[in-house]
Amino acid sequence: MLKSVEIQGFKSFPDPTLIEFHDGITAVVGPNGAGKSNIADAIRWVLGEQSAKTLRGGRMEDVVFNGTAQRRPVSFAEVTLTLDNKSGILPIDYPTVSITRRYFRSGESVYMINKTPCRLKDITRLIMDTGIGVEGYSIVGQGRVNEILSGNADDRRAIFEEASGIGLYRTRKVDSLRRLERSEQNLLRVDDILNELHQREAPLRKQAEDARRHLELRNRYRDIDVTLTMKQLEKYELERAKGEDDEALLHLDLEEARKERDEARHAHRAAIERSAKLDEALDEAQAAIASFSVEETQLAGEDALLREKLESSKDASQRLLEEKNRLMVRLVAMDQEMADREKQKHMLEQRKASLEAAHREARQALEVVDADYVESGQRLQESIRKRDVLGEHIASSQALLQEKRGERQALSERLLQLEQEKKELDDDCLERRADLNQRDEALIKLRTRIELDEQRADQARELTESLRNEAAVIDQKIASVKQDIDKLTYEADTLERLEEVYEGYNRPVKLVMDEVNRMKKRHKVFGPLASLLSVPEELALAIETSLGGAANDLVCDTRATAEQWIDWLRTTRGGRATFLPLDALYPRTLNRDILNMAEGASGYLGVAAELVTCADPVIPALRMALGRTMVVRTLRDATMLSDRINRGCRIVSLQGDIVNPSGSMTGGFMPTKPRGLLGRPERIASKRADIKKLEIQKIKQDEALDRARQKLNDVARDEESLLRQLADDRRDLLQRSSEKEGLEETLRRLEVLLDARRNETSTTDERIRKIEEAELSLVATITDDRKEHERLVQSIEKLSEESREKADLRDEKRDTEIRLSASLDALVEQIETFETMALENDHEKMEATVRLTSIDREFASQNETLDRIRRNLEENAIKREKTKIDHAKKELEYKALFEERDNVTARQQNLLDTYETANERVTTLFAAYEKHRSDMTRLKEQNDNVLNRLWETHGLTKVEAESHVVEVDSIRQATIERNALKKDIDALGPINQNAVADYEALMARLNHMEEQREDIESAAEKLRIIVEELEQSMREQFSKTFHDINQNFSQVFSDFFSGGQAELMLEGDDDVLEAEIGIRAQPPGKKLQRLSLLSGGERCLTAIALIFAILKLKPTPFCLFDEVESALDDANVDRFAAYVRRYAWKMQFILITHRKGTMAAADRLYGITMQERGISRVLSMQLSSALSYGD
Repeated sequence: MLKSVEIQGFKSFPDPTLIEFHDGITAVVGPNGAGKSNIADAIRWVLGEQSAKTLRGGRMEDVVFNGTAQRRPVSFAEVTLTLDNKSGILPIDYPTVSITRRYFRSGESVYMINKTPCRLKDITRLIMDTGIGVEGYSIVGQGRVNEILSGNADDRRAIFEEASGIGLYRTRKVDSLRRLERSEQNLLRVDDILNELHQREAPLRKQAEDARRHLELRNRYRDIDVTLTMKQLEKYELERAKGEDDEALLHLDLEEARKERDEARHAHRAAIERSAKLDEALDEAQAAIASFSVEETQLAGEDALLREKLESSKDASQRLLEEKNRLMVRLVAMDQEMADREKQKHMLEQRKASLEAAHREARQALEVVDADYVESGQRLQESIRKRDVLGEHIASSQALLQEKRGERQALSERLLQLEQEKKELDDDCLERRADLNQRDEALIKLRTRIELDEQRADQARELTESLRNEAAVIDQKIASVKQDIDKLTYEADTLERLEEVYEGYNRPVKLVMDEVNRMKKRHKVFGPLASLLSVPEELALAIETSLGGAANDLVCDTRATAEQWIDWLRTTRGGRATFLPLDALYPRTLNRDILNMAEGASGYLGVAAELVTCADPVIPALRMALGRTMVVRTLRDATMLSDRINRGCRIVSLQGDIVNPSGSMTGGFMPTKPRGLLGRPERIASKRADIKKLEIQKIKQDEALDRARQKLNDVARDEESLLRQLADDRRDLLQRSSEKEGLEETLRRLEVLLDARRNETSTTDERIRKIEEAELSLVATITDDRKEHERLVQSIEKLSEESREKADLRDEKRDTEIRLSASLDALVEQIETFETMALENDHEKMEATVRLTSIDREFASQNETLDRIRRNLEENAIKREKTKIDHAKKELEYKALFEERDNVTARQQNLLDTYETANERVTTLFAAYEKHRSDMTRLKEQNDNVLNRLWETHGLTKVEAESHVVEVDSIRQATIERNALKKDIDALGPINQNAVADYEALMARLNHMEEQREDIESAAEKLRIIVEELEQSMREQFSKTFHDINQNFSQVFSDFFSGGQAELMLEGDDDVLEAEIGIRAQPPGKKLQRLSLLSGGERCLTAIALIFAILKLKPTPFCLFDEVESALDDANVDRFAAYVRRYAWKMQFILITHRKGTMAAADRLYGITMQERGISRVLSMQLSSALSYGD
């Protein structure tokens, strides 16, 4: 049942408006345009309507109140629908359900169920298959009737599907089809990926095979190439030693020749310096002579220029005198013109004064006549106004008199009715108060029990949460420990496997150790040197770099054992290996002087052999490999220590950089990480120990977790039992509280009605007395007003004649005043023209006077300029004479300097010959020395190039390369093999180095995608089965519902038409879910025909009959009809109202109407009015008043 609708800001309801509904029939009435249908729109909108057109708008924001001339627009619209759910028709565990929709002008929407925010989808699902949805049949307006009557099959079918309750099935079907479509799309994508992977598989398999072959050839090529390179480096080393001796002898001869050349050069340089000074003096003298010549020329030019300026100034003075004379003549002429204009202006001003006097007299006469006319008009208008007001007052008084008589009669009847209603309300109130007291006592006991249960439930919940958190923490710790155990186990297993197979060591070492382990002769061959050392982690990189290839050296007990295994490698063609027989090793150690010098050095850590530990029998091998190697922190520390100990040993830094005794340095970026050969056994033992500790810790945590879970289960069972009891009590409390609230609300309404009836009785008595007094007063007032009205009519006729005569006189005076005003304006314009001309004459005269003053100043300035030019001519003549004398002196000084420079030049040439002879000998010796150095540099470059090529080609240093040297028969044979290997590698073409890993990854992905395709196909097949099952259920349910509605429709149609027959048909398709729904009807006295051939009233009544047929089969919580009967005649309206009344006992009806027959069937009436334009108000109306309004 619909309990209430609360509207705020929706269409014509800007203020909060609450409309409460009750059982039975409620009618909403009011004039057209008052906003009745807005209530139906509000209910339809809150239930999820998304079409603005259906809500009679253009856009959704049109539902928000847009303001009026007196009211501002609001920012949002909100509607709350409250439903009684005690019957459980809505799938939610609440006895009362409120649905709220709020829409803002910005376009944002908010949906709520019981004040809790939700989605539109949640509301749609809540009311699905109840008949009250957007597509349901509980809200029926003219638009819904038209949908039933229209030829659109979809509009008509929606009602039947809602009634049959297949909406949920259709939603699930649409969702399943959407998921099926996604699965099919995923299947297509997987097929595309599989096709692509299959296309890539064959080429990638070939690339992987080529990559493996390439790796084998490349490793053999590297060993041969490294061997040839090391042979070449040995040759370069011999040539370098011989070249250093020859270079020392050439250097001594070159130094002696340079000494002789330098002495000759110093003497020649002194002569050059003297010659340069003389040249500078000559240049200065020559520059001075040139300067004097330029100055003489400049002074002559200045003299000529001054004479030209003198003549120009004289001409300018003459022009100024002529301009001054012309201006004096013009000033005299302007004075004469000004005098003539002044006389004409004086005559015009005299005429203006006479016209102004005449104009003033005419205006004063016009003002007197105009004031008299206005006064007469005001008296006339006042009389007319009094007559009209009096006429309106007489009509109003007569109407009021009639209204008072009718009101007095109605109040008398109402007074009798009120007395009867008061007696009935008193009895009802007493009965409900007794019931309410009993319910209060029961509620107090129930609330007390619930409070105790809630306290116990809170305590149990807190304990449960605490135990759950405790278990979660323990579980996290166990997971973390398990993860650590798995990680350490994997790392230890990996290290053990690497150690077992000697991963990282050379192939010959692996072969030897595999055979040793197989023969169980570990007491003779101890293993690779690296595997026998225990190295701190921070020294691992430095020690492994220092060892280099020695890390692969095999430590054995005697020379005989070494010879035995070397023969074995040769026999099995297993490669070459280095053996360290402990009985033949000579430990290499540093002397005490070097160690003393190293003590205290920056970054010095110690001798490598002393920083590493091993078993006692292996110590000789350790000292031989690392006894002459020191370890420091950085490369900088290494270079400083090397200088400090005079390069007495090899030094390695913690970063792996090496400084050799020869001075060479090895270091930089390492393309690959160290192989980690050192310290494997120690790392394995450490990890196994850590694993044992963690396993003990895990056992303790598992025991703690079991205890916590057991306790949690016990507490949870107690809590669950307590919560079930509490839920039962709360439901009981909620139900009883709701019943009590309903009873209290009913009692409040009864008391309010009783008070209202008492007040209304008292008020009605008083109003009847006052109305009688008012009737007597109104009769007397009407008589007096009629007499005054006749007197005013006679006065108005007289005043109208007098006003017309005064209007004619006013027009005559106004014409005279206008004529004089025009003449005066023309005269004023002439005077202003003369004044303008006088101002222009004064301006011109002022400009001429200013120019005369300017001319006088310019003339004086020209005289000063003439005097200055004459003075400058006299000074210029004196300067020219002085310059001639200085010029002659400088010529004599230049000749003396020139003779001295010729003597110095001759001596300079002799010294130059001596220098050139000595320099030729130096050049010859230097050329020989440089050639020798060039040869040495080229030899070093060749050596460096070979080393660089070794690094760039194979990533090996010279020390590392030694471990790759193999035995060759001859250099020529090795070269031939290397070239052949190069051709084989080139023949393979470009190689994908990642092909092997890529191929393995491709196959793994291919297998995964095949499995995924099977999963998707399986899921799609399941979805198809679900869709088929849903469609079958929908067909069965729709067919049954359609058959039942058809039977009801035939019966209801006969009731409405008092006979006749009608039926529903499925047309156009064998599938009931796709077939169109046709309607055929046969009113009494007509043939069976389609709906479109009936009259308008018959069609409307048939559609209403169909709605009632559906309601009869599946009633809805409420049904709202919005003027559906407006097209019916009075007889059919009565039939419609009677049918509504027949079903009112089991269904709630809300009727928006303006038909009298419908209003008569209602239990309650609400009136919708617009006391303020554009603002709807809800009023409670009596049935009798509503019926009168309908007439």
